[in-house]
Amino acid sequence: MASEKIQKFLDTMVPIVREDMRKTGILASLTLAQEIVESGWLTSELALNANNPHGMKAELSGNDWPGSTWNGEVYEKETAEQREDGTYYSVVAPFRKYGNLQDAVADHSAYLAGARKEDGSLRYPGIVGEKDAAKAVRIVANGEYATSQSYEEKLLERIIKYNLTQYDNVESEGESMGQQEVIKIMLDAGHYGKYNRSPAVPAYYESDFAFKFTNMLAAALKAYGFVVGTTRPEKAKDLALQSRGKAAAGYDLFISIHSNAVGSGVNNSVDYPVAITMVDDKRVSIDEVSKAVGEILAQVVAVTMDTNQAARTYTKQSSNDRDGNGIYDDEYYGVLHGAKLVHVPGIILEHSFHTNTRATEWLLKDSNLQRMAEAEAKALADYYGMKKETGPVTPGPVTPEEPQQPAQPDVWYRVRKSWGDKASQLGAYRVKDNAIKNCPDGYNVYDENGTVIYKNQAEDVSANKWYRVRKAWEDAASQLGAYKVYDNAVNNCPPGYAVFDDKGAVLYRMVAACEYVVKTGDTLGAIAKKYGTNVDNIVAANRAAYPSITPNYIRTGWKLVIK
Repeated sequence: MASEKIQKFLDTMVPIVREDMRKTGILASLTLAQEIVESGWLTSELALNANNPHGMKAELSGNDWPGSTWNGEVYEKETAEQREDGTYYSVVAPFRKYGNLQDAVADHSAYLAGARKEDGSLRYPGIVGEKDAAKAVRIVANGEYATSQSYEEKLLERIIKYNLTQYDNVESEGESMGQQEVIKIMLDAGHYGKYNRSPAVPAYYESDFAFKFTNMLAAALKAYGFVVGTTRPEKAKDLALQSRGKAAAGYDLFISIHSNAVGSGVNNSVDYPVAITMVDDKRVSIDEVSKAVGEILAQVVAVTMDTNQAARTYTKQSSNDRDGNGIYDDEYYGVLHGAKLVHVPGIILEHSFHTNTRATEWLLKDSNLQRMAEAEAKALADYYGMKKETGPVTPGPVTPEEPQQPAQPDVWYRVRKSWGDKASQLGAYRVKDNAIKNCPDGYNVYDENGTVIYKNQAEDVSANKWYRVRKAWEDAASQLGAYKVYDNAVNNCPPGYAVFDDKGAVLYRMVAACEYVVKTGDTLGAIAKKYGTNVDNIVAANRAAYPSITPNYIRTGWKLVIK
């Protein structure tokens, strides 16, 4: 399986590359990313037959740099090159052959450190000692290590996806790499006052949860040595969306804490966590960090809360050029737009749905929130390579009657047609939601004991139901499809659409909002009813754009965001 291939690669290369980094100052994350791209996790012809995982050709920059460990032996193979116009062509070229992988890594680092151009200048200036992986990747790409025009993007993608920077900060054989790097995280409690009361459990307000959990998460992060800031020192104080994101200036990450809602009533069918991450931006790498961290934290929430539906991420781009630079790559959400203006990766983290009874009851228990704060802090510490400091963690308030739950045992979740049919197994997963996401029709997810924990039926048990995807129930012409399986309808529901049952009730609305242009005679009550939401939600979503909006006042021509 792919996971075994990846683990074998890491077991083989990480010790070699870390030791090389100590000697040469070339980042381990950069070297590992190049090896993944160039050798396909050590499965390429060059890696297998020539111990050459970096694609190092026989002739490079005049072959004149200090510290080379190549003995002159070559291995010829066909290779693809890319022209400036983007087209590809194939050539047979001689590549370096090494006696072992250690020599290959040493020669690769010596090349990056000492190779020169025809004018005598360094081909990769600044690469030695560079501690920012993104900058190191850019240096390598600018030095034309590869002809591929997307080489920089490929390397960054691997570094982020597989968290390779963790190998830039670790210790080996008791030797310290130096002081732990200071990582700063800005936390944003999503709402103020008493906001977004749960229709499922009236004691719950999203604003109460967001403020309480932000403080718990801040304490858990500080225990790992993070520097933590918060945008909202007082729960009762309202703050402008963009200013909250901009408060992260000088920080490494911005996280806005929320719980989600679907419609205005109780809906116990929807409980997935979601991380809203930054839109694609080819000019910077903060969107890549946002996506990577968002995927990790959404998954942590799903596992900790044991949600029935898998974690998700999505982005939403503004239809306007918000920063006025002529490029339409701006964030729709004000807090993320603010974070982007100060060049800080940001996410909005929705902790399941407070329209779901089970999820809301879970979020009301302080002991559960403390456990989730610890889990999210650990995930962020793992991502940034932080180590827990000695001394007690300052916990948030814990309800006496709700004791701390023990950690769940480490298990495998297997995807098979039946427990006895081992040959049908498609995969085994540590994370239950990953197993569920990869479970096709006709297969089941089993725990360690062979118990079915998820069954992917071709149709719902109540197969007489249809789930329709439309903009509005009355707008039958907008229907994109009708589905027997609820999750299929949800997965095919784009921004601005909703999933309706047979009676026209809204079961799910894509969190990414749609836009409604106010017409003469419209009222917020009528608009809210049409889109399965409520007046307060519409007012809150549009207050930043239209400060004069109230539950009883709107103007013709306004473009209202409907969630």
